[in-house]
Amino acid sequence: MSGVPAIDLLKRLRTLVLELPQQLRLAYCLARDPRTPAPLKAALGASLALILNPAIDLPAWVPVVGQMDTIALTLTVIRTFNAQAPRELRKEIEAQIKAGESRLDLDLRLGTQAAVGLTARIRSLTAQRRAKPGPEPPSAPPPWYRSPAPAGGQASQPAGEPGSTGAPPQVSEEHSI
Repeated sequence: MSGVPAIDLLKRLRTLVLELPQQLRLAYCLARDPRTPAPLKAALGASLALILNPAIDLPAWVPVVGQMDTIALTLTVIRTFNAQAPRELRKEIEAQIKAGESRLDLDLRLGTQAAVGLTARIRSLTAQRRAKPGPEPPSAPPPWYRSPAPAGGQASQPAGEPGSTGAPPQVSEEHSI
């Protein structure tokens, strides 16, 4: 008979996991609706903040049980919030959810459109950057940059002598020591 409590526990967990998205959707829409009382919204926010606070995480290190208590607490808070909302408002939002016209549906559509637009813009900019050639490297240094010394090190003729490529360095009296 020791297997029966484990099966019951898994059934409860399954119910929690399946019900949570529905309850969250309703709570999201109720929280976004201006007709929902502000104290009720504040209680929801405070409760969720308390649940998600890692300093108060009870047995989270225990597999399944640690997550189940968080899911159960979250569902309890969400259910309570949803039940405390005005009945007419709750029924109206539930009908909008069924029709796919809730605030969550609208927000998801807007978010998806924004993400698609942003992705297209990033792709466009990336394609422009790849298509635009960079500056060509100079084939030879400009004449004013040439050194009288060859690449090996020593100049064949000192600067300032006939046949040299550079002018002799000029030192003014201000800079002499």
